[in-house]
Amino acid sequence: MSDELVNRDFKAWVDSMEMPKGKRQVILAAMKLFSQQGFDGTSTQQLAQESGMSQATIFKYFKTKEDLLRWIVTPIIQNVMPVYVDEFKNKLSHKKADLRELIHFIVRDRYQFLLDNDEVALILISSFLTKTEIRDEFAGLLSERGPEMVGLFRSLLDGTGEVRDGIDVVAVMRMIISQVVFYFLQTDRMMVGKSASEIDLDLSRIEDLIYSAVCFR
Repeated sequence: MSDELVNRDFKAWVDSMEMPKGKRQVILAAMKLFSQQGFDGTSTQQLAQESGMSQATIFKYFKTKEDLLRWIVTPIIQNVMPVYVDEFKNKLSHKKADLRELIHFIVRDRYQFLLDNDEVALILISSFLTKTEIRDEFAGLLSERGPEMVGLFRSLLDGTGEVRDGIDVVAVMRMIISQVVFYFLQTDRMMVGKSASEIDLDLSRIEDLIYSAVCFR
């Protein structure tokens, strides 16, 4: 898989699975509607209309709407996302830059990643916030891949020679993630139509905030 194509790769994975055509249509319809309207905001009637299947057929394939959501989210977490975590880690490991350039790369790269994969990103984010069992599953991925990523990020920060002593690397990572994700949700839902220059300025302000929080100067 090449980076920034989670949407495409998950749909390709669905297409490669042996299943009835109707079930595949329901899954793809759910991806579209869950990302646009949210899980709770999508009715089975809407799923039926979008997929071209009856509600009875939907419940034949999935006992509940929650089962349908988990069918989408679980393989993304278990099979798709680990590949992209490794690819991002590989890109990050080749970064030999100062602190400001490092922060700039991470903020811009991950924001673009979310934009390019908005359907999957929106479903995962909303599921993480509202579904305990999915949050626990995602936590499992973090526990497996997190320590190596933290170690790499720590070495990159230390390599800049610009970071305050005793800085909490995990807290810095959490701050970067939360800032980028929140801004992505804002631009996707509340600030549609922002120009490229306005977004660039906003992201620069996020970078300045992070830099000020970790730099000893």
